Amino acid sequence: MTTSKPLFVYLQRPDNGEWVTVGRYRFDETLRTGLFRYAPSYAEAGLAWSIDPVNLPFRIDHDWGAPRYRGLHDALRDACPDAWGRALLRRQHHLPDEAADWRFLEASSNAERWGALAVGRTPKASVAHIASPRLPQLAVLAQELVALSQHAPPVDAKLRQRLVATPSMGGARPKATIRDGHDYWLVKPYLPSDLANIPLLEHVAQTWGRLAGLNCAHTIYHPIGSGLGAVRVRRFDRQGERRLMTLSGATLLQTEYPGQTAAAQWSYPRLAEELRMIGAPDQDRIELFGRMVFNAVCGNDDDHPRNHAVVFQPQENRWRLSPAFDVVPNPDADLLPVLSMQVSIGRTDICRDAVLADAVRFGFDNREAASAFLDNLLHKIEHSFVTAAHELTEALRELMAVRMRRNLDRLRA
Repeated sequence: MTTSKPLFVYLQRPDNGEWVTVGRYRFDETLRTGLFRYAPSYAEAGLAWSIDPVNLPFRIDHDWGAPRYRGLHDALRDACPDAWGRALLRRQHHLPDEAADWRFLEASSNAERWGALAVGRTPKASVAHIASPRLPQLAVLAQELVALSQHAPPVDAKLRQRLVATPSMGGARPKATIRDGHDYWLVKPYLPSDLANIPLLEHVAQTWGRLAGLNCAHTIYHPIGSGLGAVRVRRFDRQGERRLMTLSGATLLQTEYPGQTAAAQWSYPRLAEELRMIGAPDQDRIELFGRMVFNAVCGNDDDHPRNHAVVFQPQENRWRLSPAFDVVPNPDADLLPVLSMQVSIGRTDICRDAVLADAVRFGFDNREAASAFLDNLLHKIEHSFVTAAHELTEALRELMAVRMRRNLDRLRA
């Protein structure tokens, strides 16, 4: 027995921006798994973009099973909200805590989905456009997100209604999309429960990474008043009204997040190899190595596989490593010197030997070349810190400086 109606999956074409029906999803109650099949009309039109080259290669007349996420395919799971959005959907649709993942795919709005996929109940692609709040609304948007997270009365009733109806993309913290001219940005506010100014920390870390030569998503920090503030992060899955196919690192690694039993598969070297397998250039693997090192130095231990991604670039007609995002140093002074992802086989500890052990899997010719790259990057990271960290409080800046020096010593030894 299957669901009474299938969910049709729509794709905004990378070449011309038109919406097409790329396939359909249904949940088989007997097999207790989801099944995805590419649409015959998609193949008959001569289209062959795979929405997930690792788990759903393009093949007609074939039902692809879903081994993870309780029967939801990885690419479709990527198009669902995470903890924050799910909390809103549970309230809005009275979904139980144990609701199947595909229920969140069905219940969430197409307006704010990550990437270029949408879903609906009709075979013909139909994706309504919903206007995002504009930049002048940023302060009230941030205040509304905070109020919503605290189950407080609305600051702006119409805005509250929209936020609840269109929960935003991944992560555990409150967030929403705002538009500034041609670009779309995620807004993340400071929360009264925060032990440190997390939005400012994210802005500083992303700025620091860019100054060190890494490809980090652009951020802007906005003080709001009364000690509050919000960071906005440019969405790399949008180019104006065009949406770009996007997949998480968890999808490429064929692993779940969250899920401690899957953590053994969370690996930077493995992710580098998957980048090569899907056709990304060598420079993307070396960029990933640099991000691994930067996370180690700054103390971002939330570097799990859903905080890495690839995006399909229409101009190049291939998948590329996305800009770095959600790079947030942990403000805990007693932070352990480890990362969430393995830096080499079986190792998550921050030290030079572990970081260089699998360096050739990142595209370096040999360990010596990786060692020289590492030393040069560490120099850039160290010398760009003061410029990036000037906005932090003195106490937080000193904590970060002490951590940086300790981790630099570990990676230089």
